[in-house]
Amino acid sequence: MNKLGFIGMGNMAQAIAHGFISQKVMDGSDIYAYAPHTDKLEANAGRIGFNAAGSVRELLNECDTLVMACKPYQIPQIIKDYGDDFAGKALLSIALGWDFVAYSKVMPDDTRIQFIMPNTPARVGEGVFLFEAIYSLEEDERMQVMDAFSRLGMVRELPSHLMGIGGAITGC
Repeated sequence: MNKLGFIGMGNMAQAIAHGFISQKVMDGSDIYAYAPHTDKLEANAGRIGFNAAGSVRELLNECDTLVMACKPYQIPQIIKDYGDDFAGKALLSIALGWDFVAYSKVMPDDTRIQFIMPNTPARVGEGVFLFEAIYSLEEDERMQVMDAFSRLGMVRELPSHLMGIGGAITGC
């Protein structure tokens, strides 16, 4: 993860970005985010310490690893508008319902995918991150991502069929 880009900057993305910066996983200058409400995005960028991107295209051009952190209903439009631009990128999805199988049907074949179910205590280093057992990240890349998230809390791998119940439990 040389440069990390968040598509969406809601509560969960803010918690992860803040956690990565405060735990020195990444420097804020290597974290970018795009969200449609630029005033809120720029305020959060100033408060947390990441870069506000002016568009999804800018984010995709700048970053090698993307976090799909928008609302699940927004993803089809993002894929329609920018799907080909994910070619050769690593995509970490924290969007509920958008697991490995869902992305593998609509993304370019060389998009490397990992579904992660997080929770907001990541902001203070007490999060729980469930990594779906099926993925297409390269092994060293996956270990780097798992290590990064482990600095924000506990990391566990779950089979795909248990991700929903695992998320329900860790969200309580």
